Amino acid sequence: MGIFDKITGKEAKAKAEAAAEEAKAKAEKAAEEAKAAAAKAREEAFNKRNAEVKAAQQEKIAEEKAAAEAAEIKVAEAKKEANKAFKLAVDGDFGPATIKAVQHILGCKEDGICGTETIKAIQKLVGAEADGVWGTKTSSALQKFLGVTVDGVAGPETFKAFQKWANKELGF
Repeated sequence: MGIFDKITGKEAKAKAEAAAEEAKAKAEKAAEEAKAAAAKAREEAFNKRNAEVKAAQQEKIAEEKAAAEAAEIKVAEAKKEANKAFKLAVDGDFGPATIKAVQHILGCKEDGICGTETIKAIQKLVGAEADGVWGTKTSSALQKFLGVTVDGVAGPETFKAFQKWANKELGF
């Protein structure tokens, strides 16, 4: 710039404009940085809140699971208590006590008599044709169901296994 520019103030004006441009650029940069910092702070706050909510949900799920497990234990204990009257001696005798316990488990009339209704329920349980008649097919299906020797003759060993199964179903 020449002397004329100094006299007329063009040099000062140019310096002022340059300084203004520089200040404006710095201000814009600072505004962008502030905007980015604010966005980052919002994101961090969101993530923190999200983590808090997730932790609270997990805690609630854990509490509900513990409550469900406690309730399940209480139900099992209540079932066991209610079933005490049906606990069987494992003696291989398919008598009234065993029949009554099986009827209780299968939801039949609990009269201790192995009639058509009880036989059909046992046949359904073991996968035999539910015709209400106990024969070799029913005995074989029962033996297969219990995992004992399948010979089609349900004797003391089959009924001991049936009594063990019944006790297990009753919670013993």
